[in-house]
Amino acid sequence: MKKVVVTVLQNGAEMAFHVERGALLSTVLHRHGAHLDMPCGGKGTCKGCSVWVNGERCLACQTVVQGDSRVELSSPAQFRQIEAGELASMPLENPMFSRYGIAIDIGTTTICASLLDDGGAVNTVTRKNPQTSFGADVISRIEKALSGELEELSRCIRHALGEMIRELCAGHSISPDLVDAMVITGNTAMLYLLAGQNPKALSHAPFQADRLFGEWMDAKTLELPISPGAKVYLPRCMSAFVGGDITTAVTASGICNRNQTALLVDMGTNGEIVLWHRGVLTCCSTAAGPAFEGAGIAHGVYGIGGAVDRVWLEDGQIRCSTIGGGKAVGICGSGIVDSLAVMLRLGVVDETGAFTGEEDFFELQDGIGITGRDVRNIQLAKGSIRAGIETLLLISGMNASQVELLSIAGGFGRYLNLENAANIGLIPRELLGRSQSIGNAAHTGASLLLQNQGLVQVSEEIARRAHTVELAANPTFAENYIRHMLFE
Repeated sequence: MKKVVVTVLQNGAEMAFHVERGALLSTVLHRHGAHLDMPCGGKGTCKGCSVWVNGERCLACQTVVQGDSRVELSSPAQFRQIEAGELASMPLENPMFSRYGIAIDIGTTTICASLLDDGGAVNTVTRKNPQTSFGADVISRIEKALSGELEELSRCIRHALGEMIRELCAGHSISPDLVDAMVITGNTAMLYLLAGQNPKALSHAPFQADRLFGEWMDAKTLELPISPGAKVYLPRCMSAFVGGDITTAVTASGICNRNQTALLVDMGTNGEIVLWHRGVLTCCSTAAGPAFEGAGIAHGVYGIGGAVDRVWLEDGQIRCSTIGGGKAVGICGSGIVDSLAVMLRLGVVDETGAFTGEEDFFELQDGIGITGRDVRNIQLAKGSIRAGIETLLLISGMNASQVELLSIAGGFGRYLNLENAANIGLIPRELLGRSQSIGNAAHTGASLLLQNQGLVQVSEEIARRAHTVELAANPTFAENYIRHMLFE
């Protein structure tokens, strides 16, 4: 078949390559390292892969290359720095590394990596997980892996980690060869894809993972550009959908060391919830979806410059702030929660989520706002997380008033207004005075393991003793889910 030339322009750079006529443009771009946002997994519904082709706007996932083409991509968005958290550094007791170590959290949406020396973290970088090109959630990526794209999913995440490692080391003026140990945490699916493990076991009932990690791998096997022979530790997962990231988050939080009833909720693309009560650790995973990361929201974006991150009422007027203080380009998770709280307070929507007026759009700033469909997506996400909380409590014979501490983890959780979270029913109002945001606790836990090898055994014991509650067929969860889709 005759080949044609595709020329790609992005951020002032230009590259050209020959491809087969009839190839899907998104596939062509992926193969040549130009990863696009495709939260819908290439179904053409999210508009995330919008590009300019020969001067016309189109969706890369729906465009077939018919002839020589000139494709213009937007410049990559810069993420707001995800904080490692206050627990990132500790006195070195038995560090994994002798010179430098790197701790990484592979989130479904965002990757966070830190370089550490004997004084703690010296440099941190974040970037979007390139696997979002295959879908916003783990299910989409598992489906892609099973359809023959496992190698590409594995390759793109390893490539991204390699770039982050080089960036970290360059920022501290050292050679990557000086890095002699790493800890890479992430949910079970993310670790499967990193390791190149077939995720078939995660795709169907009874959803029993055939690899829970808690293992050491050679950096060379993972194609990571650090010291030859360096070891990389992948923390143990609790179950198929409660991964190593929750193990390291729980380790960092220290809830298992306290004589109190505590909840830990990680509000990412997957909503994981852990309850510590009388020496028993119970956990679950809820399919919250990517709405709190901005996906599936009309003007939703990640935590990038220009994202509306706070919304409030002042003298009867709607006020907004954006990351970086510039013109609004979209709304990120914390701004979405604030927006819903303001809409409820103004009576723009009722308790069912329906708009009370003729308009099905609530403008915040510069044409950026919330649609009726956005409200439904947020209801689904917040109903799922709240139902998971209530189900764990009920199974343990408790109610929210008996919980002494609620820790909210995750990059989104760091910036969440807890009062507004309670106002829309995302968290129980009884826990407001006992709640705290602990940031990216999964990443913090990874850095703690790196600084003290003794915590590896501690974290593995936490994962082994955890009891996972399956919510899919749980009638209590189903009942709570429907009830908590409503706004309180």
